[in-house]
This record gives sequence, structure tokens and C-alpha cells, in this order.
Amino acid sequence: MRGLKDKVVIVTGGGSGIGAAIARQLHREGASLCLFDIDGARLAALAEELGARVNVQVCDVSSEDSLQAAFAAVRAAGAIDGLVCCAGVPDFPCSAESLSVERWSRIINSHLTGTFLTCRVVGGDMLASGGGAIVNLASVLSFNSGPVLAYGAAKAAVVSLTESLAVQWARQNVRVNAIAPGWTDTPFLRPKERKGERDMTPIIAATPIARLIRPEEIAEVACFLLSPRSGAIVGSTILCDGGVVAACGWSPYGGIPRRREQPA
Repeated sequence: MRGLKDKVVIVTGGGSGIGAAIARQLHREGASLCLFDIDGARLAALAEELGARVNVQVCDVSSEDSLQAAFAAVRAAGAIDGLVCCAGVPDFPCSAESLSVERWSRIINSHLTGTFLTCRVVGGDMLASGGGAIVNLASVLSFNSGPVLAYGAAKAAVVSLTESLAVQWARQNVRVNAIAPGWTDTPFLRPKERKGERDMTPIIAATPIARLIRPEEIAEVACFLLSPRSGAIVGSTILCDGGVVAACGWSPYGGIPRRREQPA
């Protein structure tokens, strides 16, 4: 018994990628889903795939009005037990001098402000209704810098936000944690229309397990953090990166050790 049967969980960014993988896993474990996404077509397709126990709302998490309306629509059916904040728009590498304020603001608003607003709206309701569990999506770039400046800054701030909310709400029975995925095989990393065109060799070389993370692996961790089995985990960010952060100091010493061939 995993402890999620009949629980009601909101997943933002639930229409695709990691959010959709988490939605599928939650559904398999018996939870009722409230999926928020800015893409209504993706939501509709996933709802049709999953069938019963799915409520979908088109929502822009960076807009408080949009978020409040979506939440009101799902809250009318009963209390919310869990929240997963996955929503966020893609970023791409560029130099600081070429990064416009408009693009900076769009990324920060999507990943950081959207996470804050969602936690405030849903978490605030959890405080009033007796408790719940929240999982925010951070990134390996929360810990290691990269050329996606706005995204990295937003995800680093998500870790701090998670810790702050966790301490504020822990004694009111609302647990807040985060997951920091590594390079995960989703459309966010390589959109379907360009799949196969991006050279993944540098990413694989920087990952000790020598492969991309599967979205389903992130989903398993999210479900664990939402369940009572993780009751003592509060304010933590769980790395699901295949060892990327642990390996960052190996480069000056020849890189990640290769697999040793077994003697014939």
C-alpha cells in the first residue's frame, strides 16, 4: 500500500514531460488528478488516455488570476492532498549580454514566480484544511551553473523557496520538498519535432550512469515524497540526476571512470 489511493493531487505542467509521467504514476497508484497546463490539447489527450479520476484545467501558473480560477474549479470537489509544481517554459543557452530583460522575466515568472504562486494558493488551502504534501521541481542547475542563466537562477531559487516554505509550514502538517532532475528525456530537453537532431554525447559523457534520466524515474520519487512513507523528509531537495552533481569534480582527474570490461 503506497498511501496515495483516493488522494487528490494537483500537478502543474501536467500535460507533458515529467509532469505527465508523474500524473500517470499517481493515477496508477490510485490518486485522483487535477492537471493544470497552459496547453489544453495536451491536457485533453492525457485525460482521454487516463480515463476516470482526472480533472483538467487550462492554466498559466505565472498569472495569479488564471491560477486562482483553475484552483477554485478543482477545489469545489473537495480538499487537495498533494501538489507537484512542474510547470515551466523552456529556456536555451545564451550569453548574459544577449539575454533580454523580457526573456529573463518570462523564464523567472514561469519557473520561480509560478512555483511560488502555486505553493501559496494550494499550500495556503492545505494549511486551512489540515495538511498535505508539496513537491517542487528544481534542477541540477540549481547546484551547477550553466549557460541557461534565467532558468538556472530560477531553479536555484526554487530550492531556497522550498526550504523556506518547508520550515514555515512543517508544524501545520504541510510538508514541502523538491526534486532536482538531471538531463531527462522529455520534449523540454529535445522537442519531438527536433528529436534525434541534438548531439547528446556531451550530456551522456557528463552523466555517470551514461544515459538520460527517464521521466518515470522522476515520477517514482515524486510519488514517494507525496506519500506518508516520506513523513520525515522535510525541506529536502532530492537529486535525481544520474550522478551529475557528484561527478562535477572529476574532470581535472581524467573524467568519470569508464566501465571496466570483465575478463573473458
